[in-house]
Amino acid sequence: MKRQASLLSAKPFIKSCTYLCASFCAVLLPTLAMASCPQPGQWWQAQAPLTNSELLITASQQQVVLLGEQHDSLAHHRWQLHTLAGLHALRDDMVIGLEMLPRSAQPALDAWVAGEIDAPTLLEQTRWDDVWGFDPDLYMPILAFAQMAQIPLIALNIDASLRQRLVNDGWETVSAEERYAIPPPYPASEAYQTRLTDVFSQHDMGDDPAIRERFIQAQLTWDVAMAQRLAEAAEGGALAVGLMGLGHVTYHEGVPHQLAAIGIERTLSLLPWEQNSCTQPEPGLADAVFVLGKTQADD
Repeated sequence: MKRQASLLSAKPFIKSCTYLCASFCAVLLPTLAMASCPQPGQWWQAQAPLTNSELLITASQQQVVLLGEQHDSLAHHRWQLHTLAGLHALRDDMVIGLEMLPRSAQPALDAWVAGEIDAPTLLEQTRWDDVWGFDPDLYMPILAFAQMAQIPLIALNIDASLRQRLVNDGWETVSAEERYAIPPPYPASEAYQTRLTDVFSQHDMGDDPAIRERFIQAQLTWDVAMAQRLAEAAEGGALAVGLMGLGHVTYHEGVPHQLAAIGIERTLSLLPWEQNSCTQPEPGLADAVFVLGKTQADD
């Protein structure tokens, strides 16, 4: 990859963006040693536990709720499913947004929720293996829950070819209609720029500043595309719950940052957090975290 003239012009790089999103979890989840120990099954906020009902009531009153994940973690997807069920008990008007699929997959998602296609057809029509690649069995319980409860599923992402055009050719070269009216991303904070640069540096992508900048712009494009679709879903008053990689959620710097720039004022960022000895989550990591026990980490 060091010799590629344009990193974004190659399919392996587009795939690597997904991999790098997953790899964020290894570098963005520090902990602080504290006297009080979080316990498995607890929600933890502002260095103190809070009850499940307190957290869910607060979350149900938002416009957008973000549920971060490590894409290949079974425990994270179980947590997402349980949280979605709790939120749906409080909000009938809920929609579930999926980072995993581009907007071109929306007709297949609609057909799935309506019960018109089966799971193999859904995977085929959404081109799951090509556009996402992670084991669909990890996500199928969530998709089945949405179908059973008739909760709309919305595709948050955009096709790799469109992301490539926006980053390489510039936003002004792509009409608003072609880019689904997605606005250019709001500039990243200095801290987010640093984190993205660190992730870029940990992989064999060379040291060309232009390539690094394209990588950062690709991530920002990914962030704003998801933020804009969630904002659209929340416009009518629905609770829009987005499922996405940890790196898009942590420290309120990815999708939360873009949501704020768009004008969405009430958002909540939630993460699963794996207990490690007697530690507490770092303040500012998210609005709240759910504590997973060691045996839950991935059995």
